[in-house]
Amino acid sequence: MKTITIIGGGLGGLALGVYLQRLSVPVRLIEAGSYPKHKVCGEFICGVDPAWLTEMGLGNIISDSLHHTDMKWWVEGRQVLSAELPRTAWGLSRYKLDLDLASTFEREGGELLTGERAAPRDFSEEGTVQAIGKKPREGSDWIGLKVHAKNVSVQGLEMHVGQSGYVGLCEVENSSVNVCGLFKVRRGLRGKDLIRQYLHANGLDELAQRLEQGSLVDESFSATAGFQLGKQPSKKGVQLGDSSYLIPPFTGNGMSMALESAYLAGGLLKQYSQGELGWDEVATLHKKRLDQHFRKRMNLAGLLHPLFFSKMGRRALSLTAPILPYRSLFTHLRTR
Repeated sequence: MKTITIIGGGLGGLALGVYLQRLSVPVRLIEAGSYPKHKVCGEFICGVDPAWLTEMGLGNIISDSLHHTDMKWWVEGRQVLSAELPRTAWGLSRYKLDLDLASTFEREGGELLTGERAAPRDFSEEGTVQAIGKKPREGSDWIGLKVHAKNVSVQGLEMHVGQSGYVGLCEVENSSVNVCGLFKVRRGLRGKDLIRQYLHANGLDELAQRLEQGSLVDESFSATAGFQLGKQPSKKGVQLGDSSYLIPPFTGNGMSMALESAYLAGGLLKQYSQGELGWDEVATLHKKRLDQHFRKRMNLAGLLHPLFFSKMGRRALSLTAPILPYRSLFTHLRTR
């Protein structure tokens, strides 16, 4: 059988590696960094079919996490919605999840190369999957920030919309609360206290004060910038996770989409490895599968996301939140 090479050992790449091992496909994974590592991420999974997780060999890893059943929305400091989630959300940090997946991949016989960067020519080689995450792009005015907090009370998933950004809270393992936000870049803000600066700058003073009453885990802080939301520029070959689609965080669930895109690629890559499909066929079929699977939620997210960044849009959300068909919206944003 032909070997599959995965470039990028984030959630999508690791999940695909574990899945291919279960499909008896020889695979090696190249990751520029090392494990464990904190990343900007909402750190909850909701939407992927549990049967897919079981088939991929991820069921025990994912299910061994906190189960969240409630959600709350705030718009500019005012709570506008408190409701039960249509589906359970699993809360767990990327720090732990990536480490568990990497350990499982190696234990099942996968070849994991960390601290190595793939050469440019490797990306175009047949049998190479690109799972390199967010691609840096010039001209982006977005910044993503993440930090873990201790001694901060939270129930279920909290989402707070500010004047030019939003932030989500979710409890993960070790009694930690993940605080992750997406904001329009504000020049002049910098330092270790960056996330609280952005909260104050967005009029989310009460949330900032809640965090100040607890304590932030400095080593968990991470930031990312220089990216564009939506469908990413298409390249030759097979791409998955953030390399192909980057859904707006408030309206979507990037962790689930990374797992889903890995599942959709697994069977095709097995057929390539066995000589049943050519590489160009695999790439074409995978792109088609991704478009069919994610089109609805990406289009809906594209319509909703701008509302959070206009004064009229936020006012409309604040007034209509109690009567919004949120269960339907939540489901359509996370399923095909």
